[in-house]
Amino acid sequence: MQTFFKEDITYFVKPQLGYLEFLRWQAELTEVVRNDSSKKFIILCNHPLLATMGRGDRQNQMLGLTSTLPENKNIPLHFIKRGGGLTIHGPHQLIVYPILKLSPDFGLNAYLEWLQTLVRSWVIKLGGPELEYRRNPLGLWFQEKKVASIGVGVERFVTNHGLALNVEEIPSEVANLSELNPCGLASETYTSLETLGKAESGASVMPAARVADFFEMIAGDQSDHF
Repeated sequence: MQTFFKEDITYFVKPQLGYLEFLRWQAELTEVVRNDSSKKFIILCNHPLLATMGRGDRQNQMLGLTSTLPENKNIPLHFIKRGGGLTIHGPHQLIVYPILKLSPDFGLNAYLEWLQTLVRSWVIKLGGPELEYRRNPLGLWFQEKKVASIGVGVERFVTNHGLALNVEEIPSEVANLSELNPCGLASETYTSLETLGKAESGASVMPAARVADFFEMIAGDQSDHF
């Protein structure tokens, strides 16, 4: 694991972070922030292939969509306390988990604006496209393709969970799950920065996107702050 401090935020970089280990770690850091609101943490990681289900699956049902995970797909499913419905995580993603305390001057909307702006800036610094932040459905988009999902939680004013950016090509075992509707969207709506780079659309996107490139770039960049 790599740890570094930029401005007033402590960053942790840990590739292939197990999800149960992450949940324990997030809980520990949450208590630190709850006891000292000056502390701010960001966990940067990716996970082995797994799925999480948030508290927003009711919206999927209202849209006439299901977010079930077939038992025969052998993908672990974790039920968690965040917004949004079903989300698939894997080694192809850069996942950003900020843990910090909200305040009257820095509420939930300001937090979401900060988080999406930060990740969009990272994409641009690596030569990627200008992604669009949309509130409905929530996430980062390139035209009509969703590149990043945002699912945050807040408990006693401390944030948890965060944003998952599809960097490398979506694994075939995920892309082939056409019966899934992550976050209430058809699975084919999702794409990655690497896939965009291979498209013959003339768009200016990064030709080769790797999660490791983001880890390296973020660790060496000293300009990210509140």
